[in-house]
Amino acid sequence: MLPAHYALSEILIVLVSVYTLTVFFKARQFYIFAGVFLISCAALMASIRFGINYQNELKSFHQLLSAISLLFGIPLIVIEIMKRSNLLNNKIIYLVLLIAIIFSLFILLQAKNLIILVAASWLIIGAIFSILISRERALMRIVSGIFFSLIIINLILRRMELFDASTSWHLYHIGIAVWLYLLIRILKQKETKYV
Repeated sequence: MLPAHYALSEILIVLVSVYTLTVFFKARQFYIFAGVFLISCAALMASIRFGINYQNELKSFHQLLSAISLLFGIPLIVIEIMKRSNLLNNKIIYLVLLIAIIFSLFILLQAKNLIILVAASWLIIGAIFSILISRERALMRIVSGIFFSLIIINLILRRMELFDASTSWHLYHIGIAVWLYLLIRILKQKETKYV
């Protein structure tokens, strides 16, 4: 049985999510809003699961929400980044979204490792498109790419098992909270306006 302190880093994700959800809702960025909402639901369920020590009772539901946040939340976040890059028109983005939903529903019924692979693929696409968002300075494109890539690095470090289970758990979830905040910075950075 996992200790109750596992809920702390999940609560951090929930708190950061509340802030980011507010920002994205006010900015009318509904794709990323929905993606962050799904991630925050998984984190909220985990905080309840570990906080009140219902680990076995809520395990399946928490795993389901985690899979949904990886298969649907991450693509929705990436779709918002793709929209912001202005490289693709909305019809193509909607087609990508529809394909992603169908593909994600199929994957949801498959193996867990495939879920991680699909999420990682979307994160790589997101990192590329975050670099493609037009900026006043080229350096800010690189910064956007680095900010978005932090979640990929976080995922790799988690898989490498460099730390004990508790430390790894907390560092991974703190990394997610930081990444959620940095998404605001990526989407708030000033864009270049071509006239």
